[in-house]
Amino acid sequence: MSLLGFFFIADTSINALLFMLRKRRSVILITLGSICVFSLYVSLRLYLKDSVKEEKRPNLGIRKSRDYVDMDIHDSFFLHQFDQQLPENRKLEKGNNRNGLGNLNLFQHRKGKKPPCVPFTTWRGTIKICTHNPKQDRMISAFIHSYGTWEENFLNATGEALTSHPEMTFIDLGCNIGAYTLFVASLGVQVVSVDAFDKNLELLAESLEINSLKPNVTLVHNAISDKHENVTLEVVSNNVGGSYVKTLSNSQKPTQNIVSTILLDDLIPLVKNTDVFIKMDIEGTELKALKAAKTLLHFLNVKFILMEWVLHRNKQDGLEIIEIMTNNGFLPYWDHRQLFPLKVYGHIYWPENVFWIKR
Repeated sequence: MSLLGFFFIADTSINALLFMLRKRRSVILITLGSICVFSLYVSLRLYLKDSVKEEKRPNLGIRKSRDYVDMDIHDSFFLHQFDQQLPENRKLEKGNNRNGLGNLNLFQHRKGKKPPCVPFTTWRGTIKICTHNPKQDRMISAFIHSYGTWEENFLNATGEALTSHPEMTFIDLGCNIGAYTLFVASLGVQVVSVDAFDKNLELLAESLEINSLKPNVTLVHNAISDKHENVTLEVVSNNVGGSYVKTLSNSQKPTQNIVSTILLDDLIPLVKNTDVFIKMDIEGTELKALKAAKTLLHFLNVKFILMEWVLHRNKQDGLEIIEIMTNNGFLPYWDHRQLFPLKVYGHIYWPENVFWIKR
């Protein structure tokens, strides 16, 4: 339905209501008024539904004709189980990693000096979270030291979505020191947490041990990208949470803070359930991550993606992200309740974080 058609119906309905008010026919007023209100509601729904049109995607062979593949996957599946189902040109890469997980670098915690650990309050209760020195991390660590929480609204919304779907696996991309990971793990949800900065993972590992949550979480020390390569981690001196990865040119020789990249598809072996919630806060590399997530988005049932949007508002990659997400059956929302989708043409006014929800 066009916008012109919607306004025509709205105008007709309002005129009818005004006419009935003048005639003072109470029974007819109530009856026809209800019909007019219902017509407005249906028209609004049709208009909102047509605001984002999904392009028809080619059949990839491993998918059924629906938004996601609805098939049983054993909890302990590994890469070789996919090789027999994927087309030859889409097989997952394997490396020489002795754990059998290719390019994934599973983080191994080594005990060292005890970091500062402070109370972290959620509606689930209070847990301990280990942080950087607040003077060195003036964003996340300093905020938690001062207020005992972080992104409380989004954290609560994430918890509500997960408690409504307790079978989901939570993938925390850019987990930082683990505010989301710790909270979600405390709900009894299985978590896969990925970060490029080993110091963040050391703190998170310490927090998991203090709160007896280690069995619920798998830590991965890699950066997320659209290809496998080595990159450097640029650590921001007074905001280590805002550290970002930088691609090396062919002439550059890596010196320090070298991190290997993985694709989102590489995480599939760590996902124990087909239903997935992804939190994506990877300092502007969200587009690269999505470009290399074709298998994950089609093979698993990704219900929610909470994405940091502030870095994409006024950039071309924001439009590319919108195209990828809508083509995969997602719509953007303010929160997880799915009241009304955000308007695509108003993406420069979207909030700092956006919930992408599968239709």
